[in-house]
Amino acid sequence: MSNEKKVIRQKFKSLRMRLSKEEVVIKSAQIKKSLFELPEFARSKTIVFYVAKQVSREVETEEMIKESLKMGKRVLVPVVDNAARKILFSELRDYDSELAPGAFDILEPKPSCRRLVPASESDLIIVPGVAFDMGGHRLGYGGAYYDRLLRELASVKPSLPLVGLAYEPQVVEKLPNTSRDVPINILVTEKRVLRFKL
Repeated sequence: MSNEKKVIRQKFKSLRMRLSKEEVVIKSAQIKKSLFELPEFARSKTIVFYVAKQVSREVETEEMIKESLKMGKRVLVPVVDNAARKILFSELRDYDSELAPGAFDILEPKPSCRRLVPASESDLIIVPGVAFDMGGHRLGYGGAYYDRLLRELASVKPSLPLVGLAYEPQVVEKLPNTSRDVPINILVTEKRVLRFKL
């Protein structure tokens, strides 16, 4: 299974790298618009966002985070705890001044700006992924950080909406998965919003 996942992961990462920076900006803006129109987003007061790694051509979250803060929402972003192999979350108040490259070269709050908050305090979790399927399953980056987090949250707050953001070519019919994988509830691409009956 892990070797199969490795091959699929590589395929989708290189697929994403074919997007120009301009395409990333345009498609991310379309995804942001659809995300912000979700009733789950409108209702949420505290949102967990991932901070996109620009060189990887991930769906851009910078504008989503900045606008959410302007709307008065509380935003939590990941801090990787490498020793414990888990992700913690810190409240972000200023995107431009509080972030610096951390684990895996991903922007995360500087140690002096960390305000740790349990992810279970959020009303909505935006989940990154390399690929997603029509059953709501996601393929992550291989570190299992989000897998562990989602399993933990599923046991303490099963009603918490999990939203994936992806470009249309990252969506496939079926991905390899196990009973331990926690599917997402909603997937937003530049073309559509998919809701999964879990």
